[in-house]
Amino acid sequence: MFTKLLSKPIFRLSVVILVNENILRATPVLAKDVKPRNFARWSARKPSKVFTTDEISSAGVDTDEFFKSEFGNTDSQDKDSSQQHKGGLDKGADKNPKKGFEKVKEKRLYPPWKTVHSAEGTDYVVLEEHDFTFSKMMTHVGNRNMRRKHDLMMLEGKRLNNDALKAGMVPKKIFFTQKNYLQELNLPSGLNIPLFKLPYKTVKLWSKLDMPPGIIGFYGIPKEEDINTSDTIPVKVLCDNVRDPGNMGSIIRVAASVGCTQVILMKGCTDPWDSKVLRAAAGGHFHIPILMDMTWKEKEEFLHPSDLVFLADSNTEQKHPAGGKLPHHMYYDVDYASNS
Repeated sequence: MFTKLLSKPIFRLSVVILVNENILRATPVLAKDVKPRNFARWSARKPSKVFTTDEISSAGVDTDEFFKSEFGNTDSQDKDSSQQHKGGLDKGADKNPKKGFEKVKEKRLYPPWKTVHSAEGTDYVVLEEHDFTFSKMMTHVGNRNMRRKHDLMMLEGKRLNNDALKAGMVPKKIFFTQKNYLQELNLPSGLNIPLFKLPYKTVKLWSKLDMPPGIIGFYGIPKEEDINTSDTIPVKVLCDNVRDPGNMGSIIRVAASVGCTQVILMKGCTDPWDSKVLRAAAGGHFHIPILMDMTWKEKEEFLHPSDLVFLADSNTEQKHPAGGKLPHHMYYDVDYASNS
């Protein structure tokens, strides 16, 4: 109907659409001002009646009087409804109406948790497929801001979880898909760690890996004072604008294996507690303190005036021909004590 009307030459159009006894008056518009994208949403609707200006006003009929005779006095209906609201609620109405979210929340009735008491003395809870416990935890580690807000990081796989447990970290929650995965963890005794068994497809739905491991642990982000730095060398690694998670994880892994005192990350670096960085570091986060979001104005906090700074930069000239081989030396042939 609208397409046929708007396809005619330029003319003024006044249309009244009646839907569910509510009158919607369209303002006069020019056909050339109407863009096709604006009436796509109207083409799917079926109006009860369509009156053009010629049909209503050709015989000199007053528009307002015509509406009152055809559809009743809408003004009186509006007044009645407003008076009804002013008069208060009905006797049978709920005086404390709940919000829509609270009503929906009440309807989400899932089966209660099933606690399993294993023969090994490890109790765990079996989660249903649509339970929100795991998805809520995954949301808390979804990005940098959420991880910092909830002080939370996620470790996937038994190796990373065992490295964290060996370093003395206590998990907040552990999720697993098979019982034998739980038995492969060196869980500390005497701690009431929440353990949850869930379907593998739930883990696969939330994990960024193609083949995620069947065990995931959630831990608090370790503080600098919680990491043992007694057996370290006086070397600090400072990273500026390192944005690749794989490179960041490799730097942390090497710095921890060498025994560096600290890893300092300037503003603009990728989040070291991202799942990709944690996998690439292979447990290095638990053995070296990490300072984040530092600025050069705060250099006095992590650099001493007597510190010797070595700069590694990729902004160098190409000294070797393209396609040529770089000279290499075995690590045991290099004299690291000399300055040459």
